[in-house]
Parts: sequence; C-alpha cells; structure tokens
Amino acid sequence: MNILLLNGSSDLYGASRVFLQTAHKLKKDGHQLQVLLSEDGPLVKEFNKIDIPTRIVRLGVLRKKYLSILGLANRLQLLFSSFFIIKRICREQKIDLMYTNAVPVVIGGIASKLLGIKNVWHIHEILPVQSFQHRFFGWLINQCSNKVIVVSKAVYDNWCNKVDKSKLVLLHNGIDDRDFINPPKDFRASLNLPTEKILVGMVGRVNLYKGQSYFLEIAAAINQQPHNCHFVMVGDAYPGYEYLYDQLTTQKNRLGIDSIITNLGYRTDIPLIMNGLDIFVLPSGKPDPFPTVILEAMAAQKPVVATEQGGACESVVHGLTGYLVPLQDAAAVAAHILALAQNESLRKEMGIAGQQRFQRLYSISQFEASIAAEVESLQA
Repeated sequence: MNILLLNGSSDLYGASRVFLQTAHKLKKDGHQLQVLLSEDGPLVKEFNKIDIPTRIVRLGVLRKKYLSILGLANRLQLLFSSFFIIKRICREQKIDLMYTNAVPVVIGGIASKLLGIKNVWHIHEILPVQSFQHRFFGWLINQCSNKVIVVSKAVYDNWCNKVDKSKLVLLHNGIDDRDFINPPKDFRASLNLPTEKILVGMVGRVNLYKGQSYFLEIAAAINQQPHNCHFVMVGDAYPGYEYLYDQLTTQKNRLGIDSIITNLGYRTDIPLIMNGLDIFVLPSGKPDPFPTVILEAMAAQKPVVATEQGGACESVVHGLTGYLVPLQDAAAVAAHILALAQNESLRKEMGIAGQQRFQRLYSISQFEASIAAEVESLQA
C-alpha cells in the first residue's frame, strides 16, 4: 500500500516513538510511505536514518493553547492550507491509506474523509469526559476514521461512548529493549555521586499533568527522614509550558531540596539514565494513557512507583513489579520509595519481575506484528 502518515510533533517522547516504530514496521513489510510532521526536530533525523521520506507541513494541530479567537483563526488557516498539500500528495503518490497519530492531528481525519481514503487513527490521549474537547474530538474521530487504535484499557474506556466500539482496537505500546540491556554504566559517575547513593528518577516532558511538582513534594517528604537518596528529573518543557520550569526552580528552593535534586532537562540517552537509576517514579497528576517510560523502566529491571490511575494500572502490578500510589499524599509515596531504597534485594526482585512482565506483554516484536496486522487489515 501507499500510506501517508501524519504526526503533530517531532520530539522523541512516547507517542512519537510509537509513530516511528509503526512506520519502520510498515516499511519493512514493503509498503511505500510518506511522513508528514508539523515541525522540525529530532524525529526527522530518525526517519532519515531509515530512509523514509519526511516532509514538514504545518498541520494545524489543535492543542489547548489555541483555544482563543486568534488561536482558532490561526488553526483554521493552517488546516485549510495543509489540506490542499495533503490532497496533492495523495493524488501524486496514489495514497491508499492514512495513518493519523494522536487526537489533535485532526487534518488527517478531515482530509481522509473529504478525499475518500481510509484512515487509521491512533489515540494516545485521555480527555475529561464532560469537556467540549472530548465531545468534539470524539465526534470527529468517529466520523473520519475506519479504525481507531487505543493504547490502553483506560483510553478505551475514555472514548468508547464517543466512538463506535466496532472501530476501537486495544493495542498496548511496545518498545525495543535492546538498548536497555547492559548499556555503559557511567551515568552515576557523570553526576559525581558516590556509589552508595540511591538514585530515584522520573522521566517526562514538563507539563501540567506529568507530575514534576509532585515529584518535588515527594523528595521533600523523604528529605524529612534519614535517607541516602538523590533525585533525578529528565525532560524538557512542552511548548507553551516553559514557565513551569521557573515554577519548579522556585518550588525546589522553597522546599530546601536543591542539593538533592539534579534536573537534566532534555536528554536522548534515556537507556543510559534508566539503567543508572535504582527506582523509577512516575507521579502523574492526571491519568497517563499508557506511559512508555514505564515500559523502559521495566525493560531496565527497575521497580516502578506510579500514581494509581490511567495506563500505569495496566503495566505495574502492585507489590510485584513496583507500587501504585495515591495522588496528593507525598508522605505515603515517600514511605514506598524509602522501603525500596532500604532493601536492595526487594529492588532486584521487583526489577526482575517487571522485566519478565515486559518481555511477556510489551515486546517490540509483539507490538510490530499487531500494529501491522491492524493497518494492513484495511488494505483494499
């Protein structure tokens, strides 16, 4: 098939990595691909490495920050212009199928509907059920897709009352674990920390729901007790949320924990960092659809401490591979982390159990086979 794939960002975080994996598998299966990205960035370089043609087109991605008169006018203009670019590409390359990655990339669905081309919409988001956005996107996805892939049961439950259940397919993400097995062991040394320090880390793009602020509260709660922990934060700010970095710095100073926190910002060497950690924490403030970073921690044999909501409840087995912890109770989370920090054998047991669960359920081979089968099922 000739397939047009659309993604709204060019980062290398979870949804974009899934997009890259999907495209790579479809190329291996012999399909002819054209990728459209709404912005330049590191994802473009990854597509260049595997010889998949990529083009930057402002796709008019509908994000919350554009919910104003001027913002919506800007989006409508971009949607209009990008439609005609997509129309020309579809005509010139005889496109058989579109693959739209993420809810806000609405032009994929709109263009496929207007041009009479089948569309697979891959949903990675959970939205408030009573919100206008949820009702609008749900209606549009239902009207403009032939198949809707959701990344977790939590995402399925969020959309099943808006999208025809016959179109919905639950397919958990998978990752390639090869980079997470025995990478160089110099991460701790790069931080100039003694070997006996217990590294507690989180990885995630800074926004309003990933939980960086809660992570600092947890660190402060641990710091009120005897401990041997150092805390590591990885991730840059999502566009439009750069101001949160300043807020986190202010919070660190207010809590008096600056000396036990290292903020590394944006990094591409996640396997190295993940293997250097002793405990991984994902303190999301709102339901995280299906965080691939948890799979990375499991692949690296790290116990996971995650807030009990969203897709984390499907990947983490409480008491076996880590702990599912409450929101807004930093003391309770701190108790779980301290229990792990003080028990090396428990960390190893949970890490091994997590890796075994990962290999059984979330391997890249399973994901690739499943995603290709779903996409190829729409072949005429």
